[in-house]
Amino acid sequence: MEALGFSTNIPAQWNRWWLLMWAATSAVLLASAFFVPFWPTWTIAALVLFLIPELISVWKRDDGLPPLTHTIRHFLPNWIAFPLIYGLLGTIGSQWLGFARPFRVGALFALLGWLTDHFTVTFAHPDPFPFSQRARRAGTDSPRMPL
Repeated sequence: MEALGFSTNIPAQWNRWWLLMWAATSAVLLASAFFVPFWPTWTIAALVLFLIPELISVWKRDDGLPPLTHTIRHFLPNWIAFPLIYGLLGTIGSQWLGFARPFRVGALFALLGWLTDHFTVTFAHPDPFPFSQRARRAGTDSPRMPL
């Protein structure tokens, strides 16, 4: 799994109960999004189960209580995390908006997530094969604009 970018080691300073809390609350919030109304039921649940722990993580700046974003980043490779997050957002959002085929919209969002990750990673580094073989303008070192 490590070769694919997954991490199974838990940093020594991270609280295992906190990680278990993130796993449980994420599963509950994601699953319930398909069965309960967005307002007020799911929104209140998200405030209690997500926002409060997230704010504790950010404000306390305690290395033992990582925010959900850091937890996801540590355990999942970006090529899985981006499509998964985008796909769930698309599927759940489509469900709440009453779209007839929310999983198709979710699949489209997942593709967008993969493309976002793919191009972000690709563009984060200098171009390994820059287009530099263009003809030069006569008498200068400047490349000629293609016609």
